[in-house]
Amino acid sequence: MQRTLSTTALALTLALASLSGSALASTADKIAAVQAARFDLAQAIQSAQSQHGLKVLKAEIDTKKKQPIYEVSGINAQGREIKLKFSALDAAKVMENKDDGAAEKKDTDRLAAAKIGINDAIATALKHTPGKAIDVDLDDHLGVLTYDVKILNAANTEVEVRVNAVEGNIHQ
Repeated sequence: MQRTLSTTALALTLALASLSGSALASTADKIAAVQAARFDLAQAIQSAQSQHGLKVLKAEIDTKKKQPIYEVSGINAQGREIKLKFSALDAAKVMENKDDGAAEKKDTDRLAAAKIGINDAIATALKHTPGKAIDVDLDDHLGVLTYDVKILNAANTEVEVRVNAVEGNIHQ
């Protein structure tokens, strides 16, 4: 029995360590991407809105083949969910433009209910927690519609700030 518990504890410890390592690698990748990017997340969203006509639900900075990219998901005027990937070095360089089909009702409802824009939510979050926005998505938390904004702060730590999508204030 003792040996089984020891084996289980070891397996659990190794599993947690590997998850922690991947989280650190992910944060390191985000730091590198933010440092290399020529424009920020809000500008990437603005590009997706103006050049591709999307109402943005989610956006994040990432890396692909060691190059910084922005991944932006939104709904176009035809009610289709579109996923864009474009270079964080050149907003005009679209690497992927994928049509994921008809948008889900929950997503169109969330966009309709949101009273503040996604870039306003980023600005509010950055006033609360200075740094660089690296991820934002429109979500529902226990009946409260929020923009979840992940920020890389001055200590290169990822911090999540929730902004109420209806009232525009920080949601605790």
